[in-house]
Amino acid sequence: MSRMSVESHKGVTESVRRSASAPVMLLPSELGDVRGTSVDFGVLGPLEVRNDDTVVKLANGRERLVLAVLLLNTGRPVSPENLIDALWDEPPPTAKAQLHNLVSQLRRRLRPDVIVSGPAGYEVRLAAHTLDLQEFRALAARGLRAIDDGDHPRAVAALDEALALWRGPALADLPDKLAAGLREALHDERVEAVEARLGSRLALGAADEVLRELPALIAVHPYRESLYAKQMLALSAVGRRADALACYQRVYRRFADELGVKPGQALRDLEQRILRDEIPAQASVPRQLPPSPDPLTGRDDLLGEILRSANPIALLTGQGGVGKTALALAAAHHLSPSFPGGQLYADLAAGREPPADPHAVAGRFLRALGVDGDRVPEDPDERIALYRSLLAERRVLVVLDNADSEAQVRPLLPGTAECRTLITTRHRLGALVGSARWTVPTLTAVDSLELLGRVAGTGRVAAEAEAATAIAGLCAHLPLALVVAAGRLAAYPQWTLAELRDRLSEERGRLDELRVGDLDVRASLEVSYRTVAAGPRALLRLLGLVQAQDWPAWVAGTLFGGPAARLLADLTDAHLVQPLGRDSLGQERFRLHDLIAGFARERADTEDDADVRAAAVARLLEGWLALAVDADGRISHSLIRESSVDSPAPPPEPAEIVRENPAEWFEAERRGLAAAVYQACHAGDAKTAGRLALRLSGFLWLRSYDEDWADALRHAVSAVRAAGHGELLIRLVDAQFEVAMQRHHYAELPGLADEQQEIAARLGDRPLRVRALRNIGRAALRLDEIEMGIDVLTWAVAAARHPELPPGALGDCVASLGWALREAGDLTRSAALMAEAGDLDRATGQTLRYALRRYHLALALTGLGRTAEARVALTESMEITRDAGDDLGCAYVDQALADVDILDGHFADARRRIDRALDTHRILGDADGEATALRSRGSLAAAEGRFTDAVTAFRGSLAIWRRIGPKTEIDLTEALLEKTLLPVGNERNSALRHPG
Repeated sequence: MSRMSVESHKGVTESVRRSASAPVMLLPSELGDVRGTSVDFGVLGPLEVRNDDTVVKLANGRERLVLAVLLLNTGRPVSPENLIDALWDEPPPTAKAQLHNLVSQLRRRLRPDVIVSGPAGYEVRLAAHTLDLQEFRALAARGLRAIDDGDHPRAVAALDEALALWRGPALADLPDKLAAGLREALHDERVEAVEARLGSRLALGAADEVLRELPALIAVHPYRESLYAKQMLALSAVGRRADALACYQRVYRRFADELGVKPGQALRDLEQRILRDEIPAQASVPRQLPPSPDPLTGRDDLLGEILRSANPIALLTGQGGVGKTALALAAAHHLSPSFPGGQLYADLAAGREPPADPHAVAGRFLRALGVDGDRVPEDPDERIALYRSLLAERRVLVVLDNADSEAQVRPLLPGTAECRTLITTRHRLGALVGSARWTVPTLTAVDSLELLGRVAGTGRVAAEAEAATAIAGLCAHLPLALVVAAGRLAAYPQWTLAELRDRLSEERGRLDELRVGDLDVRASLEVSYRTVAAGPRALLRLLGLVQAQDWPAWVAGTLFGGPAARLLADLTDAHLVQPLGRDSLGQERFRLHDLIAGFARERADTEDDADVRAAAVARLLEGWLALAVDADGRISHSLIRESSVDSPAPPPEPAEIVRENPAEWFEAERRGLAAAVYQACHAGDAKTAGRLALRLSGFLWLRSYDEDWADALRHAVSAVRAAGHGELLIRLVDAQFEVAMQRHHYAELPGLADEQQEIAARLGDRPLRVRALRNIGRAALRLDEIEMGIDVLTWAVAAARHPELPPGALGDCVASLGWALREAGDLTRSAALMAEAGDLDRATGQTLRYALRRYHLALALTGLGRTAEARVALTESMEITRDAGDDLGCAYVDQALADVDILDGHFADARRRIDRALDTHRILGDADGEATALRSRGSLAAAEGRFTDAVTAFRGSLAIWRRIGPKTEIDLTEALLEKTLLPVGNERNSALRHPG
């Protein structure tokens, strides 16, 4: 133990030392099997009782005094006589009875097992309950043991924790006449803990902090010699020997004048040692940390990892405004007691022109460490050598904030593992090999709302939860942006959160709104922008033009018009572009946070010509279209395709992926392609928008992305219609007809079919007129005009047999007529037409259409009872559909095979198929398929004699059909339900027909 440690330890009085052997608070695991509620008692402040976090109200001062006395004697019985003496100066004759009533009332308010009585008196037994005084004494004892071990950082931590339990004067709500003596004893324990903590702070070299804390303590305890001793020691430690001696003279006069005595021997001996210059002065201890931030939100786990790390260098990276500095300062303040040599802090100000010179920073650090200004070496190498030599003798915490580069940081790193360095940076600083590094993320949605509430008011945020969630999203969950938004709400209490949400929703003005006082999100982004070179800045501006949420690496090169991998890496390194890793196809993917994207667009508008921006967007759209044309040509579907138009060469890297995995490429890029459709519309390139939408349609149809499909078509049709591209428009309207069929929007079908017919007539295109005629017939069928539909489709078949029309057109018309005849109940003619359509499609290589015809042929054959032929057709259809990756088509074929299994008596196979099909339909949101599969489940249950289950399934199917509309399906399902109800019984029939 050092000499300073011995001096600082002498002031601890015996009552605190006795607490070292007092009962220590037990952990819950040490309490055994504790049942029921717990009670938490507090005496270090107003007397407080909580029963499972509910405050227990005590009736009066005497009841509170009895409880206080018992708590202060926890584990020891207190005799009735002692309690009566505490309650009354002159006890009344009924004192014992009144005391008994007081204790009984307390037992009723608390758990019965808290206060027990015995021959020796009343006793509080805590068991599973808690008392803040016990916890205080246990922590204080831990601190004293650490002092004995010479572990002053651990002592300070334990004593700080102990003193934090005090909520004010002990037993503050009890009148002095009842509790003055009890309170004084407790306060003595507190002061002794404070003194022990001050002694350890002195031992750690924090004499300046001790000097700041002592005057307030001395004012409250003017005759406590141990406090004056610490003041004299601290003054001597910082080189103020004359002030230390003057302090003794003031104490001497005060004691003589006010008490008529001299200071004690220990204080007189300390004065003599100071006169002999025996108290060594401490080295200059810098305390440069800025104030600790408010409690961090959403960073507990990250902070814990940093504090637990044994690595001497901690690197916190992340985008501007993400809260790196706040996290580093919070960590530094937690760590500072372990670094008695002090804390050095420098803001290296990344993005500043020019960047901070590390040798100038080293000069400031040397002066803070006590080196006179004229002794700071001019030579940079000598300056760094002296800096590291001084740190080698001390445990110092160094915080380097907003570092710009490795070259800026390296000279300031201590040369010893006894010191620790925290670095924050907007760059990766990958050359700092061996450092522990953390990338600080944006906040989660929950933490974002908590941060908003802390600044703007939790009640205000809770009252407009939906608007608050939107604000958090518009702030990209960036702490700086959230604090600014919340600060604006706090500054304008008349605003609703919905009003701020609306302000932030305007992209062009969002960054204008995210500024309050000296907090400015745009300025923070500007700093990051300036840290990278001109090339990466130019690429960032172009990336801001991309409307997709995320994108593969080839997008950057296409936008830039040349190799961009190095530039993209620089932007990633500066946390301006966020890498998302590789997707399922092995492509690297990236994104811009919304606020960075908005900033990048601002910079593009300011720094780049309109022609430059337009050319970059045109290159990007050409790239998407070329890839989509290639991918669409490699997947099989039965939708109309765009007419043959030359397309630009696709970017080479993704083109190889498209050739190998066209459907998987569509899946990975689905949202990017949809965004490209919208961007083409916005750019006035209607032809590209329409072509992209058509090339995307086949995949969206196969995977049942009906909402995405309808949305892309709606934008493209609007742009193409305005531009007057008739041939492209008719194909788009045809695709709209198909998606309306998929979504059961049957009322839209006639209008779409009529528009097709009108455009086809204007263009004089015979194949397109036949396709329009076919759609008119299909629309009639969906609106339950069966006879009209059959008539129109019969005309369409006749027109399609014209020798100028391709076989595919005839196959479509024949299949539609076959489907209509099956709806009308003419299964024989339906089967013949479906067989013909299949032959036509097979002859032209339309494999997926052929599979669809075989499926519809099987439905007719099943209805005719020709199950063997139906099974052959469905098996062939399943093989083709599965190879095409059409999950929805496979579900329909599975369900149709189940119907064949039911007729053949293969009930177990049918059940497996139905369950599988039903799961797929529900996952994909396909109502038609779900209703059909439920109907098959009802047929299976009826075949097995489970009529109640059958009724349940048929009713579920019927509810869906009634919602989406086709009358033939409703009629068929109602007939099956009626047929199944008969075996259940007349009374049951009525209940099932009219539930509720």
